[in-house]
Amino acid sequence: MKNIVTQIKNIVEQGIEIAVPFLCLGVVVQLITGSPLFGWNVVGNISLAIGQFGQTNFIGVAALLVLYSYIKK
Repeated sequence: MKNIVTQIKNIVEQGIEIAVPFLCLGVVVQLITGSPLFGWNVVGNISLAIGQFGQTNFIGVAALLVLYSYIKK
């Protein structure tokens, strides 16, 4: 059972390592150009997700925290 949990944890970590750079690239490109990257509205999607919590101004802080934690590794 412990091996299964370890394998699932490794798969999730690898997925995050692949997804975070693409997410950050999408945010940066959209902030620089003002248009979605390949039709992928990253900032809009994040805004909608965070907007459900009523904190739409939190997007910039959340993006900075994600970038910082990724670079810190």
